[in-house]
Amino acid sequence: MRNLILLLPAALGATVQLAATTLYDGGLGTTPDHQGWIYLTAPLAGAAATQAASGGVTTLDSTAVTAEKAGEFGLGLATLDHSTGYTVSLTLKLDSETHTSTDRAGFSLIALSSDHHGVELGFWTDQVWAQNAGFTHGESASFATTSASVRYDLTISGNAYSLSVGGAALLNGPLRDYSASGGPYTQNNFIFFGDDTSEAAAKAEVAKVEASPVPEPGSLALLALGTAAGWWRFRQRPAQR
Repeated sequence: MRNLILLLPAALGATVQLAATTLYDGGLGTTPDHQGWIYLTAPLAGAAATQAASGGVTTLDSTAVTAEKAGEFGLGLATLDHSTGYTVSLTLKLDSETHTSTDRAGFSLIALSSDHHGVELGFWTDQVWAQNAGFTHGESASFATTSASVRYDLTISGNAYSLSVGGAALLNGPLRDYSASGGPYTQNNFIFFGDDTSEAAAKAEVAKVEASPVPEPGSLALLALGTAAGWWRFRQRPAQR
């Protein structure tokens, strides 16, 4: 767990702490299932899909057989409450992706809140898009997912989500309820990344997964106030010669 702690000037008498929890760290040299995740393939007896940790990433590869599905399931690794807001961050480079349906993606990220409302995002080589509740292609944004390893920040707050890359907004839309489809979509505090369809395949490098709360407006105000107060005190100091 990493903590960012801002100590405000003593006159303000306040401390603001914003915490981010690392759910997977490729720098540890192990695959996610050695860090609290569950790795599953379908069919379970198949060995076509692979995962391997090397060079600070885990490479998930389901391209050998398109019908193969494989990915990492995280249950209860973090409390995901969309009423207060949270962010799931994924550092990812997509090496390749193919699909036989425009409603499917070879790599997906799913984040479901404590009441199983959330969103599933599909990653193509040139696009990131959201799955509708009936598993059809929803809102999308063009993006070159194969050019480099980048951090995607999926923020879920209220009844909506937003996706940003490097601080720049990429995609946004409403939360979905996929629970009518059963299976993992009925789970709470659930995160998945990998290939969850037999109609697509991908090879992807995952370096890190994190979860963090969305700061409350009051915390943001204190953060800004503390920064301003610190700068003001710095400006008032006599010049040193």
